[in-house]
Amino acid sequence: MDSHDDVAKIAGEFPDWEAWQGIDRLWHARIRGAFPPVMVHGEDLVDLRDQIIRFVSRFDRDNSWPGSDPR
Repeated sequence: MDSHDDVAKIAGEFPDWEAWQGIDRLWHARIRGAFPPVMVHGEDLVDLRDQIIRFVSRFDRDNSWPGSDPR
């Protein structure tokens, strides 16, 4: 598995998110510029993608992204 290709797929699917592998060997993703900061973590890229989807679906119901202007 080529992690660079998989990170690019995640970036393509979730353009507001940035993903990387930490020194702890876990995968991390955050919404760029969100305030307060929003991060999710996964053991691998499949888990990370699932965590992003779970987070996005939670906030899509409310239509309120952290850091977004509610106007």
